[in-house]
Amino acid sequence: MIDYLHPINPEVRKLKQISERLKNGEIFIFPTDTVYAIIADSHSKKGVDAIYSLRKLPKDKPLSLLCKDISMASQMIEYLPNPTYKLMKKITPGPYTFILKANKNLPKPSIANSKDRHIGIRIPGHNFLEELLKIHDSPLTSTSAFTNDEFLIDIDDLETVYGNHVAAIIDGGIVKVEPSTILDCTEDQIKVIREGKGFSDLNFQSEE
Repeated sequence: MIDYLHPINPEVRKLKQISERLKNGEIFIFPTDTVYAIIADSHSKKGVDAIYSLRKLPKDKPLSLLCKDISMASQMIEYLPNPTYKLMKKITPGPYTFILKANKNLPKPSIANSKDRHIGIRIPGHNFLEELLKIHDSPLTSTSAFTNDEFLIDIDDLETVYGNHVAAIIDGGIVKVEPSTILDCTEDQIKVIREGKGFSDLNFQSEE
């Protein structure tokens, strides 16, 4: 099912309903500031398992966590290097994934199958998700809407592939194929793992 939110002021009533359904284990597709993403409540084993099943991902494949701000993210991070904190303050919300060391507060369903305790943190800069995260007030587990080796960027294609498997697909129009820039921040020296959207706005280069 395709659903709609006001592009400037997303309806709080609808977002509260989505939040409750996420807590009950349902999954949704939302537009982000990069590509469309499948999201679940990070504390819901039912929801997280549904993402793995839908995307046919191996159980040890790490998923990202969407957080509303640095404060929410820091609650689950064992070590936040000062250079990373300064960078996050400067460039978030935005199209970046920060690989960090997780602490024991990380939602268990979102790391139960991981071989290490590293987690990808995103603070997305799309108003739909920003407003949802304010209401939901806990991280969301996510992965890109991807099939047959390509990102799905058109709402009709998303409906064809995923319409019968998710609670709803939130229409964000056609998006560009621009994955996030991935930054390894597990040490004091930040390393660029993938150059994606927003990379040109950074003032450092990937290490050789």
